[in-house]
Amino acid sequence: MMCNVTDLSFQETPAQAENGRFVSEQQSTKSGKSSHKLRLPGHRHNRSKDDIKPADSRAEISQPYPLRPVTSREDSSYSVRREQQLPSALSSAFASRTNLLPRPSSPTPSAFSEMSRDPSSQRSPITNKPRSILDRFKRNKEKTDRATPESLRDFQSNASMVSLQPSISSAKFPRAEPSPPTAGSRKKGVVDPGYREKGFGQGREGKKDHSRLPFKSSKRPNGASEQPRGKDPNEINADERAVALWNLDTDLDHMEGIVNLQQPPMTPPTGEIPPVWPGEDPAVAPKDQDDLTAAWDAPDSWAVKRPDEEGAPRHGDYDDNSAVPKEEDSSKTYCVRIFRVDSTFATLSATLGTSVSEIIQILGKKTLLQDELDNYHIVMRKHDTSRQLDPQERPLLIQKRLLEKAGYTDADRLEEVGREDNSYLCRFTFIPAKMSGYSSLEKDPGFSKMQKFSHIDLQGRNLITIPITLYQKATEIISLNLSRNLSLDVPKDFIQACTNLREIKYTSNDARRLPPSLGLASRLTMLDISNNRLEQLEHAELQKLQSLQGLRLSNNRLTQLPVYFGQYRALRSLNLSSNSLTEFPDFLCEVRTLVDLDISFNSISSLPKIGQLTCLERLWATNNKLTGSFPTTLSNLVNLREIDVRFNALDSMDVMSQLPRLECLLIGHNSISAFEGSFPKIRVLQMNHNPVTRFGMSTPVPSLSILNLASAKLAQLPEDLFQKITGLTKLILDKNHFTSISSSIGKLYRLEHLSMARNSLGQLPAEVGRLGELRYLDVRENNLERLPAEIWYARRLETLNVSSNVLDAFPKPSLPPPSSNGDVSNMDSATPLSTPGIASSPSYEELGKLEDFANRRPSQASAGYLSSGPSPAATQRKGSMASYATGSTATARKPSVTSRVPTEGSVTPISRKDSSLSNRMVSTFAGSLRHLFLADNRLTDDVFDELALLPELRIVNLAYNAIYDIPPRTIRRWQHLAELYLSGNDLTSLPAEDLEEVSSLKVLHINNNKFQVLPAELGKVAKLAILDVGSNSLKYNVSNWPYDWNWNWNHNLKYLNLSGNKRLEIKPSGPFSGGGAAMREGRDLTDFTSLINLRVLGLMDVTMMVPSVPEQTEDRRVRTSGSAVGTMAYGMADSLGRNEHVSTMDMVIPRFRSHDEEQVLGMFDGQPLAGGGSKIAKYLYDNFKHRFAEELDRLRPQETPVDALRRTYLSLNKELATAATQTLEKNSSMAASIQPRGSMPELGDDDLHSGSVATVLYLKETELYISNVGDAQALLIRSEGGHKMLTRKHDPAEPGERSRIREAGGFVSRQGKLNDVLEVSRAFGYVQMSPSVIASPHILNLMLGDTDEMILIASRELWEYLTPDFAVDVARSERNDLMRAAQKLRDLAIAFGATNKIMVMLIGVSDLKSKQRARFRTHSMSMGPSGSPDDFFSSRRAGKRAKNLVGDSKLARLDNEVDAPTGEVSLVFTDIKNSTLLWETYPIAMRSAIKMHNELMRRQLRIIGGYEVKTEGDAFMVAFPTVTSALLWCFTIQSQLLEVQWPQEILSSVNGAEVVDPDGNIIFRGLSVRMGIHWGSPVCEVDPVTKRMDYFGPMVNRASRISAVADGGQITVSSDFIAEIQRLLETHIEGDRSNSTGSDDALGDDLITHAIRQELRSLSSQGFEVKDLGERRLKGLENPEYIYLMYPHSLASRLAVQRQIEAQKPQQPQPGQAGQKMPGSELTIDTENVWDLWNVSLRLEMLCSSLESPGSELKAPETALLERMKNRGGEITDRFLISFVEHQISRIETCVTTLALRHMVRPFGAGASLLQQACPMSDILGELQAQLQELQQYKDEAASQMVSA
Repeated sequence: MMCNVTDLSFQETPAQAENGRFVSEQQSTKSGKSSHKLRLPGHRHNRSKDDIKPADSRAEISQPYPLRPVTSREDSSYSVRREQQLPSALSSAFASRTNLLPRPSSPTPSAFSEMSRDPSSQRSPITNKPRSILDRFKRNKEKTDRATPESLRDFQSNASMVSLQPSISSAKFPRAEPSPPTAGSRKKGVVDPGYREKGFGQGREGKKDHSRLPFKSSKRPNGASEQPRGKDPNEINADERAVALWNLDTDLDHMEGIVNLQQPPMTPPTGEIPPVWPGEDPAVAPKDQDDLTAAWDAPDSWAVKRPDEEGAPRHGDYDDNSAVPKEEDSSKTYCVRIFRVDSTFATLSATLGTSVSEIIQILGKKTLLQDELDNYHIVMRKHDTSRQLDPQERPLLIQKRLLEKAGYTDADRLEEVGREDNSYLCRFTFIPAKMSGYSSLEKDPGFSKMQKFSHIDLQGRNLITIPITLYQKATEIISLNLSRNLSLDVPKDFIQACTNLREIKYTSNDARRLPPSLGLASRLTMLDISNNRLEQLEHAELQKLQSLQGLRLSNNRLTQLPVYFGQYRALRSLNLSSNSLTEFPDFLCEVRTLVDLDISFNSISSLPKIGQLTCLERLWATNNKLTGSFPTTLSNLVNLREIDVRFNALDSMDVMSQLPRLECLLIGHNSISAFEGSFPKIRVLQMNHNPVTRFGMSTPVPSLSILNLASAKLAQLPEDLFQKITGLTKLILDKNHFTSISSSIGKLYRLEHLSMARNSLGQLPAEVGRLGELRYLDVRENNLERLPAEIWYARRLETLNVSSNVLDAFPKPSLPPPSSNGDVSNMDSATPLSTPGIASSPSYEELGKLEDFANRRPSQASAGYLSSGPSPAATQRKGSMASYATGSTATARKPSVTSRVPTEGSVTPISRKDSSLSNRMVSTFAGSLRHLFLADNRLTDDVFDELALLPELRIVNLAYNAIYDIPPRTIRRWQHLAELYLSGNDLTSLPAEDLEEVSSLKVLHINNNKFQVLPAELGKVAKLAILDVGSNSLKYNVSNWPYDWNWNWNHNLKYLNLSGNKRLEIKPSGPFSGGGAAMREGRDLTDFTSLINLRVLGLMDVTMMVPSVPEQTEDRRVRTSGSAVGTMAYGMADSLGRNEHVSTMDMVIPRFRSHDEEQVLGMFDGQPLAGGGSKIAKYLYDNFKHRFAEELDRLRPQETPVDALRRTYLSLNKELATAATQTLEKNSSMAASIQPRGSMPELGDDDLHSGSVATVLYLKETELYISNVGDAQALLIRSEGGHKMLTRKHDPAEPGERSRIREAGGFVSRQGKLNDVLEVSRAFGYVQMSPSVIASPHILNLMLGDTDEMILIASRELWEYLTPDFAVDVARSERNDLMRAAQKLRDLAIAFGATNKIMVMLIGVSDLKSKQRARFRTHSMSMGPSGSPDDFFSSRRAGKRAKNLVGDSKLARLDNEVDAPTGEVSLVFTDIKNSTLLWETYPIAMRSAIKMHNELMRRQLRIIGGYEVKTEGDAFMVAFPTVTSALLWCFTIQSQLLEVQWPQEILSSVNGAEVVDPDGNIIFRGLSVRMGIHWGSPVCEVDPVTKRMDYFGPMVNRASRISAVADGGQITVSSDFIAEIQRLLETHIEGDRSNSTGSDDALGDDLITHAIRQELRSLSSQGFEVKDLGERRLKGLENPEYIYLMYPHSLASRLAVQRQIEAQKPQQPQPGQAGQKMPGSELTIDTENVWDLWNVSLRLEMLCSSLESPGSELKAPETALLERMKNRGGEITDRFLISFVEHQISRIETCVTTLALRHMVRPFGAGASLLQQACPMSDILGELQAQLQELQQYKDEAASQMVSA
């Protein structure tokens, strides 16, 4: 039959893919050969009889789905492998009756079908008998209505979801093979040769980026390359184009010119390519580059392999290793496990170079084949993505590289690891072709139910090609997501068919090269090819995408960009982050349309031409190597609104301040030391972590809303700053050196959030009461002795944190501060909003850790973080009150809906509640304050008088104060109280009657007090969920329930801690107790079973005489051990935070492997889950010790416990990952049920995507091995107050981890999270993200020394709130009882704002060598009394209050100052070198520097034990009771001065510059301090005014003079001092040798002797050197004194450096030795030119002076001063040179101006002498003025004449 159809090649849009050919099915690279015939446009074949077989005959699994389009569905030989063509395959291809294929309809709609958009009118590609095209149209309607298996089959084949099975490991495949669609066999497109003429097909360029060639070159018939290019046989002449009709020839009897009848058809055809078409001119055939000019290119979708791609694998796993590394070239064999379809596996042993094709041959002999061996593939699956390996890929090498990425090393016997199941990393499956590739149609693609095809999401479906269904709908597709399909090839003809395609996502495909077809989507506006392995884009030919508006290239390996990127004319958004660019390409600056540019995480050092991008609005360039400043042309970017350049090395932001529209500038973590300027429109300015010492605004900036200057070096702000930024809502000044804040802060009337934590504030200004909008105020860790009474009038304040100050009272309300704007407070303004807080205002940053409370809603304390009701098992965070916690991991912190208090958000009417409050309280924060943190101060019981006036309090934290008693009727005033923290006070009782009234109370911490009993009324606090009564003195009968508290009445308890109550006994009640007294309601009250919600039960050190302790599960932790680990003291504390369930496990093994000298401690901190406890953490807790013991036993001779630890981590993680992988498969019904091994963890659904960080410590005698993954860190605390971080925080943003993650296929977001989800880069679990997340631990091995005191292990949250220094001081302050110390650390973190879970573990290692005094340990250095902890604490606390307390909160945490020494004393004088000059030059920077200097001096005085006599300026006078402590202090100070973070100005100056010795060690840096020590007996008297000891007499004078001899960085000592040191060394070291433990036992030796011994050990361990300076005559002293220099060994090279300086000194004064620039100067000025310039200026001045007085002579200039300055020698700083040159230039300019004026008025004559024109300058100016007046007169006259005219 003949039919006319419009020729698609005549449609107008040339880019459409319907150009004259029907897009046909596509094929993967991996598939074998099959029969293809060239389909010609006028012909159609009849079907063979085989096509009409019924559908039910397709149930046999052995029937393959052919990999090439052939008609027969049964004969498997059509998928012959391309590498090995076996005769049987070819002969069966020849013999087939069905090689002449029918032509199907096009999958892309023709113009005919486009007329009707009804889906029912779409053509089906499948038919069951021959019929005409019209028949197809007619029958299609009925066919879509048939619901028969046949129609299902039709759909499947139509859709042809061509994919690799994700579950190749499954044990069972569905027995019913899905119908291999005939789509593939019949869909042959009509080839329009005109297609090639339009530039789409062959030709040089087309060939280059075509991903499939028609045939292998080797199989081409001879002479094929000479065949001319074909032409459309039906092409109409130009004059006939109006009638574009084809004649369809369906006559099968006349096949001349179509089929070569001379030989049987082959696969692929090897006969002659059909003869030249009639009318074709052979001369037009273009020559191809490799002379293989074929007559025709098959469409991409036919997937014909081309010769130039034959040996080019497209996958990174192969490309990485195109050559096996030489060291691996040997015959060493590795094992690999290869699975079969039925889940059995073969383990092969082969070399790394073994290819897939060789492995298939080996496996063929070991496997019962279902098909011919050539039809088998190996498919590799990683997680849920699979791809078929190319024949030349090497699985063993792939596996080895993956194992190395996971953390295995060659020492771990990599060749053997492959024997095991490594499916969690990758799984190789040996599989017949009919089950993979084009045949794998197990999954319904789901397109049958889709109504709209505009947005197609194909991600993660393991596709090999585009599903056939989509060809029909191609014109409808607007966006296409092809991500996570590792084997996907995108045919050009499909992309061309998608004429409306606007967006393509091709991410996470491991692609080395982009599919060339992407460049053909000419209308594309958005292309996302991020997260691949692209190294260059030259091959991609993306230059055709001229409509592109968005291009994402992030997370590739690009080192450069193609030049054509500069030609884009519509590009608005370009993301280049996480690549390897070292410079920013200039041509990109020609893309003037760019609006968004992201170049973060590269290595770009400058952006020279960035100023050309005039449309740019957002620039993100974090984590690069940008230095200096941006180019001045940046100011051209008038549209720039947001800049993020955090984590660079910029030292100036002046250019940015000129940008007219800049609103947000994030420039934290740079090197900016000063800024004084202004911004036109800035709203957000983040400058945290810059060494800023000066910050000011030159003009008002009312738009500024958020200013962050945290972690800088500011000691003051300009007085007028706050007046210029009155629009500020958030101000963060944490971690600076402020001692006071300007009173003008009251002008910030919009301020809502003020944070000044970790400064040295002595007081707050009264004007803080004017801040009427202030909601959050954080001034923790300062030195505030009081708060201003006016603070009460900050009437919207909700959160006030004054923890860790030196407050002794809370202020009483006073009169309001004078109103600055005349507003009157009223009741309405005092009423807070229902959801106040910063959360409701827009913020440009994630809320930082210090600001968490600001984000709370008013009653969130009573929201569900502690609910005891049933919890909705959500797996995502709910956007509710519980979600304000800091981290944004995917932890589901769900609020309980059931526990909100009914009064949430309401304000208790004050007047009704409490008559004592006057009306003026209405305008105070009494109605708004909800969270009050006053921990770690000096508050007494009186504080409750003021706190009782605050009825809205939800959280009250009064931990670690001096409270003895809580007045009755106080707590009951806080109606909504949810959390009450009273730890660390001296409480012995609670107000019992108040407890019944606090119905909302959920959290009560009263640990570290002196309770002996607890009142029974505590049982009436019904909602109580968290109760910590640890470390008290509890001793009572817990069964005496009517009078004393018993836990059984608090049914909602989740956390109960009784640990540390060493006298508490829980024993069964005896018969004497009256029978049922202890059996209330028939229950045993010593039992814990009624507490069904109990998650944590602490019973450490409690005597348990009852058998029933609750069982421990993954959601319940029960601790019953003692507070000792072997001979070491041990303490721990934990907190659930806002979590419902347990996710952190602590592991303590006192006798590991039954050895007394081995201990293991570990912390497994799992991700908190909404549905239950962390099974991963529990699994690690249960199995770590056994696996580690096994690995230790297996160690080979040269190996160490480091290897055993590493293998333990890796193997446990492997088990977890394998279990998770199998569970995921089971859940998705991909795999048969696999019986897990006995030790395999049973993981719940929540656990599959979670994980755990871990820190494990292994101690063998005094050798420590510490290992960790993640962010639970360990700290070694030393007795001298120093510390060493033992673990590594695995932060994804850290450069080393970032490159590893990128190598593994992951990425790091700008927020520093792995894959934008995880805050750690190493952990157990998180199987979906491996190998980006690995469990390869950081391991440190060291020997514990004499000064090592304890080891602290704590989870992430603690380190978020406590600095290491702070943690060291707190732990050491409680070093006699580590349980108290651990609890104090936890409690202070909570007081500072921590809301997440916390765990703290402390282990005392101070006396490991002597193994004595195991129970209570007072370190030998401590000057305090020893004894039991209770005695120690009572005496310490009493003393603390009695003594004159220091006003510095940091010092107050350290040991008390030693008593002033008398008798024989060591005196030390210190002074800063050149301090006067530094103060003159850098007054602002020196304020910060002096604070750091003083803080270091005083801290070490407290730790080592010295007495500060007085300070004068920056000089200290200090007394020590022993010579050893004096010397130790001096050594410590000199060493630690090098580590202080000095202001940049100091480090840039001559006196503070860094100096290194020849070995590269820093020996000078920052302030340089001279020290002098003398030993003797001074006169000691107490000063009557200061009440401090003072010292007088000759001994003091000598000490002062001795220190004056020292230069900066030197320690000079007297001969008396040296003699005393030698005497002590001889006596004490001998004593140590003879009886090292004697002194420890004999406490008869006083503490001084004990301390000396410890100090000597410390001195000898660091080593020191002495240099004799000889006799020196000291000023004011009659006799000369022998002086010696002493240095610690680490600074000994100072001697050599200073000798060099001394050697140069004599040469400096010599004449002719001119001053020179400093080495390393950046100036190009020659100093000789500077002196010459000065000479010129002097001569000119002398000339001007001579011209001033007539008759005088010209004198020579006076240059004596110049010569003296010039020859003084030495080094001249750059700063001095620049200023000096400016002075001289100004002087010369003045002289020249004077001479020019003289010349104008009285010209210097050529013949006359200059001096003849001499006259006073006033004459010249007078004449000039007269001339100007004359001129003005003429002007006026001329003007009047013009007017009159």
